[in-house]
Amino acid sequence: MHLDATQWDIVKSMFEELAALESPARVERLSSLAVSDPLIYRELAGLLEASDSLGDRFEHGAAVATGLAFTEIGLTGQTIGAWHIVREIGQGGMGAVYEAHRVDDQYTKRVAIKTIAAGRASDSLLRRFRHERQILARLEHPNIASLLDGGLTPDGQPYFVMEFVEGTPLDEWCRGHRSTVNDRLSIFRQVCSAVQYAHEQLVIHRDLKPRNILVTDDGTVKLLDFGIAKVVDPAQSDDASLTLTGALPMTAAYASPEQRRGQPVATASDIYSLGVVLYELLTGSRPHGTMPADSFDRAPVPPSRAVTETAAATTSNGSDLRRLRRSLSGEIDSIVLKALRPEPDKRYRSVQQFADDVERFLQGLPVTAQSGALGYRASKFIRRHSVAVLAGALAVIALAGGTMISLYQARVARRERDHAVREAKRTSQVTAFFQDVLASARPQREGRAVTVVEAIDSSIARIDSSFSADPDLRAAIKLTLGATLNDMFLYERARPLLADAYQIRHVIDGPVPSKDQADALFDLANIEAQVGDAGRAESLYRVSLGMLGRQPDPDSADIYEGWSNVAEAMLNQGKLNEAAALYDTVARALDRLKPDDVELRGVTRANRGTALAQLGRSVEAEPVLREAVHLFEQSRGLDDPRVASALQPLAGTLILNEKYAEAESVARRATTINEREFGPTNPATLSSLRMQTSSMVESGRCREALPLVRSMVALRGHELAEIDPTLGVALMQLGQCQAELGDLASGEAT
Repeated sequence: MHLDATQWDIVKSMFEELAALESPARVERLSSLAVSDPLIYRELAGLLEASDSLGDRFEHGAAVATGLAFTEIGLTGQTIGAWHIVREIGQGGMGAVYEAHRVDDQYTKRVAIKTIAAGRASDSLLRRFRHERQILARLEHPNIASLLDGGLTPDGQPYFVMEFVEGTPLDEWCRGHRSTVNDRLSIFRQVCSAVQYAHEQLVIHRDLKPRNILVTDDGTVKLLDFGIAKVVDPAQSDDASLTLTGALPMTAAYASPEQRRGQPVATASDIYSLGVVLYELLTGSRPHGTMPADSFDRAPVPPSRAVTETAAATTSNGSDLRRLRRSLSGEIDSIVLKALRPEPDKRYRSVQQFADDVERFLQGLPVTAQSGALGYRASKFIRRHSVAVLAGALAVIALAGGTMISLYQARVARRERDHAVREAKRTSQVTAFFQDVLASARPQREGRAVTVVEAIDSSIARIDSSFSADPDLRAAIKLTLGATLNDMFLYERARPLLADAYQIRHVIDGPVPSKDQADALFDLANIEAQVGDAGRAESLYRVSLGMLGRQPDPDSADIYEGWSNVAEAMLNQGKLNEAAALYDTVARALDRLKPDDVELRGVTRANRGTALAQLGRSVEAEPVLREAVHLFEQSRGLDDPRVASALQPLAGTLILNEKYAEAESVARRATTINEREFGPTNPATLSSLRMQTSSMVESGRCREALPLVRSMVALRGHELAEIDPTLGVALMQLGQCQAELGDLASGEAT
């Protein structure tokens, strides 16, 4: 007996759902069908058996749509264009994929070649194939497999050539590396970066799932398979109509409700699919599991309740299910469920907004998906694993503890030395000006102590009038004062001085910028980095370094040190892989240019180690940061603040690696050094103190940590602003500890 149209629609819908299930769940669903609808059961069982024999690395949607399998005439050993086919690596609904290499001597490269299956080159399939090739041609992103070439086979069938991605599906990679929750969130942000880029190019993927997201050995994500993607603007596609609506190939377990219903889809559909991917990464199961199809129109069980012992065993947290559930509860539940809202308009407005909320969680900041202002900020850790905060805290270790700004400080020191040489040769007017600035800070003035900052403030208005006829000196003084205020963390006071110095030098220098002009711009970039505009900081750093490179006798080492600041800005924008690669380049270059500079080697190791920790590679980061500490001890002694600046990220990394006792000892040492050097409320001291309390809280010693946590919270509104990451971490720890010690009301009210 043959299936009618209605029954065949049921088969097509259920096939994708069952194909995505693990064997036990699939058998359970099929068993119930065998009783309720034997005809559909037999058809589905046959299709699933055929599909399993092909494997699911490449999608089987088109073949399923007709209920037919195909036999591909192998191309292994043949040459197509400039490419020699080595082996077949997969088959799917549209055809086969082969590994190949270039046959001429132009260059050596492994590639993947996708072809249409012999005997299946229908008009609709050819349109889909050309459609995918056209979409890939418009996408150039480090996390998207790139299109390299295309043409026709000897028998006239189209093919296209892509980069060969030797990787593992996202979910398998995370299980195989026993990735922590934070590791999985970090790598998920790479996926978001690729999808957001596609959306910006007006492309909706429509088939996002772990099998289409490969991860290479170095942790780089590559998004594949745009075979059923949609171009949003029909004017940009030669066949936009082919992917608008209707019964199309898809993976039902990852498809949005509107896609499953055959309705028009927008970027919100991809956001839903990303939510499914993240849900599965964190829990080991899909949101709706084996539930009926209409369950997709309801919110799923929160991830913290869906996670299983099996999933817990595949994280570096081991098999502690209670701890894993606590780490997912709260913000992560809210983030994932917002992406999985059945109503498209209630999901995140964009993939970038989704990724930003994930980043806010990693940074220990309130997420937009969860409401509750102050009470939420204080008590949101009641059921969550506090290691999550440490991964986010690593992103601000550098700024608060001094690691990443080390190269900036070195540049300032050298520049002040250069300025000092020049100033010695300048007029007595300049000497008199600075003497007056210092004299105005004497305690006797106005019957009270006048600080150096107040003295500088009062002198600024006199610079233009005192040196109106000498713009060169005017610019030099403003640059020196601006750099001084910048180094004192007084960014808003420094900014107008540096901007003026830059503008004056720009007029004086003409088309060839001077080193002073480049230095002013570099300091302005540093201000943008410190106040949180990492994108603008990166842009200004790059322009400044370009100016330095055009100097008559450029200092290569100085320029490479500046590139370390570019890497930091990239890191703070979430460009984790690019930042880590740039840190590696800087380290190798400076090792070559200054092999005997032990302290500089310490700086490059500290920066690279911090970047690796943020990238989720905390095990790899640990020995790099240990080396940085050793190098600073060599160059500075055991108790120098530079040693503390490397001890702090080491402590954070040790916490991520669950070495809590050593982490506390390392953080305590950094706190002692910073407090002796800078005082108890200095940002560096408080940053290392928060690492100390984090290690205590994480190891279950809330009662001992609570007095230290309260001492940090007490600085709120004084030394700690509302947006200060140390205050955010302290509030979270306070809420968690009060709740764990039975004071839930205080935790909620903090």
